[in-house]
Amino acid sequence: MVVRLTKDMGLSHREFFASLATLAKEVSCRKSDTGAIVEYDSGEVHVVLGPEGIRKLGAITLPRTSVSLEFHNLSEAQRGQFLERFNIAFRRGGG
Repeated sequence: MVVRLTKDMGLSHREFFASLATLAKEVSCRKSDTGAIVEYDSGEVHVVLGPEGIRKLGAITLPRTSVSLEFHNLSEAQRGQFLERFNIAFRRGGG
């Protein structure tokens, strides 16, 4: 069974792969033609990157990429655990 989740992320493709390196310290990740494939528990997560775009907030311009996560053979609990790890790897400091 495949479950899909789409995230609108404030980063470029270059920034995505830099953050993916953090996640790769914990789980097996490899680049694919469309993004990356992450081996997790008994299944895989196929990460598909959309085209790079920009988000304008007044005078500020930020990168933007639609990221689709396709969960293959992972239970709801496993998907939740993966998302926690994914979100931590892609968290950015501010302030």
